[in-house]
Amino acid sequence: MSVILGKTNLSIEKLIRIARFNEKVELHPDAVKRIKKCRAMLEEKIQTREIMYGVNTG
Repeated sequence: MSVILGKTNLSIEKLIRIARFNEKVELHPDAVKRIKKCRAMLEEKIQTREIMYGVNTG
């Protein structure tokens, strides 16, 4: 059984299953959508040369 990340908060029980028992981890489809949305925003800001700490600065 996999631990699905991104739909709800990560519980201690699920974290233990991952850390101690090498439980498989998957991303919830909603989490993947949010990641893609953030990536698109980041790419847009890079194209416009907007200064972003930790991305294109020291």
